[in-house]
Amino acid sequence: MSFHPAESKRLLTHTIAEWTCALKYEQLSPEAIQAAKLFWFDSIGCALGGSQQDDAKILLKHYRAMRGGGDGKATTFVSGFKTSPVDAAFLNGHMIRAMDYNDIYWKADPCHPSDLIAAPLALCESEGLSGKDLILATIIAY
Repeated sequence: MSFHPAESKRLLTHTIAEWTCALKYEQLSPEAIQAAKLFWFDSIGCALGGSQQDDAKILLKHYRAMRGGGDGKATTFVSGFKTSPVDAAFLNGHMIRAMDYNDIYWKADPCHPSDLIAAPLALCESEGLSGKDLILATIIAY
């Protein structure tokens, strides 16, 4: 039997996708739910500060000019500007990260998880999903 790296990666990806799709809010531990809420509180605080940075203001001005009336399905923090879920995730993600604060810090920080937290919000808002869906999506993303 020969080893095929591409097949191994596909199978691992398939396994992770199946687990992710099967996970339900009711299966989450109270500690995981609380952690997700704390990540959100921290990220929103970072976004409030980040929204006041010049680069965030310039980006928002640019997107407003590009998108016009702001009749999208997802909202940007602070301004209330409505745009596409993709654009809202980008703008909100930028505000979260604008001051280079992160929701957690480890001595050997392997990544910046708060960078991905805006995407579940934009998706949940645009699809009319619940807060429980947002918490589940946030935990899966982490």
